[in-house]
Amino acid sequence: MELIQDSAEHYFLTKLDELKKDSGQWHGLYFSFSKQISSSRLVSDISVISEKIEAARSKSKDFAENLHQKLGENFKGSICVFADHDVFAFVNAHDKMDKKLLDEVFKDLGSGLPKGVSDMDSVNNQYKSYQKLADEKLLSAKRYEAYEALADTRKVSSIAARRKRREEPLVMVVEDDRFTAHYASTILSSEFDLIVCKDGEGAVQSYIENAPDIVFLDIHLPGMSGHEVLEAIRAADKDAFVVMLSVDTVRDNIVKATEMGASKFIKKPFTKERLIEAVKSSPFVRKLLASDRAGTEQMFH
Repeated sequence: MELIQDSAEHYFLTKLDELKKDSGQWHGLYFSFSKQISSSRLVSDISVISEKIEAARSKSKDFAENLHQKLGENFKGSICVFADHDVFAFVNAHDKMDKKLLDEVFKDLGSGLPKGVSDMDSVNNQYKSYQKLADEKLLSAKRYEAYEALADTRKVSSIAARRKRREEPLVMVVEDDRFTAHYASTILSSEFDLIVCKDGEGAVQSYIENAPDIVFLDIHLPGMSGHEVLEAIRAADKDAFVVMLSVDTVRDNIVKATEMGASKFIKKPFTKERLIEAVKSSPFVRKLLASDRAGTEQMFH
């Protein structure tokens, strides 16, 4: 029984592909510890986010090692410890005796866990669900990279200073729809420097790295939702100027985004004029444009 702790998400994806044609004797044991960790709780105080992640990681690792010890005595397979602290075991159970023993181990380990955290089934029965899980875990790994970026307090604390040193406005667009992202990019790139992110996990890291003057953020994103991304960005930078984008105008979404610190809300599809107007409403962009005008006027006097 192999214990996989590095790049477990990629191992999981590869293992699933290997079992596609021969999954009959294989079973999956899934322990979803990530359900007990909310994004809001993690980013509520980024000064201690590293400690919170390490505590969750330690708990997950201890559980995986216990699982490894119990399964390794009787079964062949592998145990994945994902970046989001979930644990998944591929176990080869040859016959009814093996299956009965596996059931006993699963019940023993699951007895001390909250309801809804653990699950077991044959890989054959859950193959499509596990494929979906593989995609989710790849995004979850990026999510924790974003949390690690938030934990870099020195870099986070320099966001305002780095933004002040910029000479040209920098706009960030966070949009997973290719058509919308391309349309917005075509409009904005002709006048401003631009960063485009297709998911929220990458957006959080990119925001910390680049300190943009304005962010256009889609509410409906894969992985981290727009609201979660907004919360993370605001945790890193209370002055962030974020404009939410959405194809719908559900009042609860608008109210929630506003309460979380969104500066504006734009319904899709949007016009060129609406986007440019939003960019120029950012106080950081206004300051840069005013400085450019002042410099130009001084040149001609």
